[in-house]
Amino acid sequence: MKRKGTVIVLVSLTFLWLFGGLACASDGRPFVFPEIAGWKQSEETQTFTPKTLYEYIDGAADLYLAYEFQELVVAEYVNDKKASVTVEIYRHKSPKDAFGIYGQERSADAEYLSIGAQAYLGQNILNSLLGRYYVKLSCYDTGSEGAEVLQLFAKKVVENLGEEGGLPSILGAFPAEGKVKNSEKFILKNFLGYSFFSSAFTADYDLSAGNFKLFLMECGERDGCRNVVQSYLRQIKAPEQEAAEKRYTLSDPHHGVVDIVWKGDVILGILDAKDGDLRTRYLKLLGERLEKTK
Repeated sequence: MKRKGTVIVLVSLTFLWLFGGLACASDGRPFVFPEIAGWKQSEETQTFTPKTLYEYIDGAADLYLAYEFQELVVAEYVNDKKASVTVEIYRHKSPKDAFGIYGQERSADAEYLSIGAQAYLGQNILNSLLGRYYVKLSCYDTGSEGAEVLQLFAKKVVENLGEEGGLPSILGAFPAEGKVKNSEKFILKNFLGYSFFSSAFTADYDLSAGNFKLFLMECGERDGCRNVVQSYLRQIKAPEQEAAEKRYTLSDPHHGVVDIVWKGDVILGILDAKDGDLRTRYLKLLGERLEKTK
């Protein structure tokens, strides 16, 4: 009977792991919140799924769900001085999705740290990215030790997750000159407000010649890019033409002059750059650097 009971428990744990009931470390073990000297968990761990996320972050749940959110586990720690730290671990479907929500919430001028793939520190918060996981920490009543406490917790949580991976390698395609540091984002759906622009990586630029944005769209295959380009030409009522692998300089009624380059299974683009030579130079750089990331 004991063996049968053990089998049932193991099967149940496996089911929960596969279908989102337990946060898991990279080796498949259920995630265990770390023990930290001087701190103890004040309550049982809370778990939220896509169906129940609204109960925890009602106003922001839709954004997280858009980035393929799968599970959130939350624990709260307290110490003898009645200070507290809340640890939230969001698991998304893929590292790209986790970066997407992380990029939406990070601030370009925050203090950045080398915890996980990247972390940033704000007033009583520390948020970190690691593979499929977006880790968010907040502290209360920790006084001047808040930043130190948050970093201690973040390092322990990241270590327990055991996940590996840095920022998406495709971000290396964006030229460094003039790029606003940590401005890169991954827009999962409806880039520029168009449903046929399903997703895009973007980066902001600030030069004496003005501000502009570069973007990259991965289509998966050439036919996918063909459909995207053709849909865009029709949307902005460009002169009737068959989509081809080349550069287009287009007048978008909502976004002004937009340059795009269809190249194989990707589309490169630049927004808000008034100077034609600058657009040409940065599109060329973007294409060349993209080749090096493959």
